[in-house]
Amino acid sequence: MSSIKITFPDGSVKEYAKQSTSQNIVEDISRSLAKKTIAAKFNDNIIDLDKKLTEDGTLVFITNDSPEGKEIFWHSTAHIMAHAIKNLFPEAKFGFGPALHDRFYYDFDINKSLSPEDLESIEKEMKKIIEKNSRFEREELSRDEAIKLFKSRNEPYKVEHIEELTESTSIYKEGDFVDLCSGPHLPSTGFVKHFKLLTISGAYWKGNENNPMLQRIYGVSFPKKSQLDEFLFKLEEAKKRDHRRLGRELDLFSIADESGAGLVLWHPKGALIRKIIEDFWRDEHLNAGYDLVNTPHIARLDLWKTSGHLDFFSENMFSTMEMENVKYQLKPMNCPFHLLIYKNQGKSYRDLPLRWAELGTVYRYERSGVLHGLLRVRGFTQDDAHIFCRPSQLEDEIKNCLDFTIFILQTFGFLEYEIYLSTRPEKYVGTPENWDLATNALRAALESKELNYEIDPGEGVFYGPKIDIKTPRANGFIGKIFRHFDRTL
Repeated sequence: MSSIKITFPDGSVKEYAKQSTSQNIVEDISRSLAKKTIAAKFNDNIIDLDKKLTEDGTLVFITNDSPEGKEIFWHSTAHIMAHAIKNLFPEAKFGFGPALHDRFYYDFDINKSLSPEDLESIEKEMKKIIEKNSRFEREELSRDEAIKLFKSRNEPYKVEHIEELTESTSIYKEGDFVDLCSGPHLPSTGFVKHFKLLTISGAYWKGNENNPMLQRIYGVSFPKKSQLDEFLFKLEEAKKRDHRRLGRELDLFSIADESGAGLVLWHPKGALIRKIIEDFWRDEHLNAGYDLVNTPHIARLDLWKTSGHLDFFSENMFSTMEMENVKYQLKPMNCPFHLLIYKNQGKSYRDLPLRWAELGTVYRYERSGVLHGLLRVRGFTQDDAHIFCRPSQLEDEIKNCLDFTIFILQTFGFLEYEIYLSTRPEKYVGTPENWDLATNALRAALESKELNYEIDPGEGVFYGPKIDIKTPRANGFIGKIFRHFDRTL
């Protein structure tokens, strides 16, 4: 039988029989490593452990404590939960069930509203499925085969999604449950030792309020009980610091039906906190070499046509209004105004860089189902700045901007964050050459600052790539800031 050469992360190379699996190989290397390994990465593609290898390549084993491992662990538990729901509610029809950065969920359509007691019943059914230790088995299907299968299983949401695909897809079988999924998954259900279903909420199919409202169950799972206990403890602590609760208890802000969902009313103490934060923001921007600008809340519709927002961002904009036969638009962003200021007078390359900053209030039409305290609103004041510079100044300006951003975050206690480099989306303006220039400058700045980051492919905005710095527990931090200012005022 012919052989394949497998290269490991340490650079070592070993030969194995063709058709060997990652499971065979990890068991050959180390029994202790095999117990922790749940999937593998072969030539940069994450695969199931039982996938047969037919060519030379690099192999990395994925354990359950790695970021990829956690995602696989949670996604597999979402499938187990869906299986349990199907057993208890045979009429259930399923949407999507992905893993998030710290938990999982699954959306489904059934003819009753679930209660906390139902979650207990689902958990008991999940335990039965886990005890059976059924294997997750992958199968490749053509688009037409997948449509036929899920029509026969009365899964209209799955069918609708498959019909939007242009190529073949895959399913996973586990016991008598079948789900549409690209995988990978845990080797079997028995790997899930400790789990908890957390909450029930509503979610429109594909996030569109014109689609049916589905029910969504969130949950979490871990291989060790101590990990689950730690997560649940932190969850309870976060509830105590929920900024929505503290905003009400400390009389800082409110949102009234009379004025509109997602539109925040700042009370006297809350407005004073804003002033303190905004004064700090202005002083530090001036110290960092920025000039301050102010722009209107509204502009002629033509401006948003020129900027591209009407073509790329219109679903997030409020409806147009008309005055004196001229159409106007509430601003969703500040960018076009800053460019108009730049165009107002001619500039020499010797004037650059120009750094302009604004606390600009913008308005975006967020769907009612996603509004959440101060974190998802329809009107908010944005820390917004634009830097006009020469190409030769680009990398240094990005590095300075990174330093300044991290300084601001750390000043307010945001010590943990995740950094992503978001690249060109499918629909964009500008030339690929300029996109590459900007993306490479962002990448070079991140690497020169020795900041760990991940690529988020296709998630750039329509006019350029971006660096996203995400704080995983923003809600609790906002509550912490509220508590701090309440004690000091």
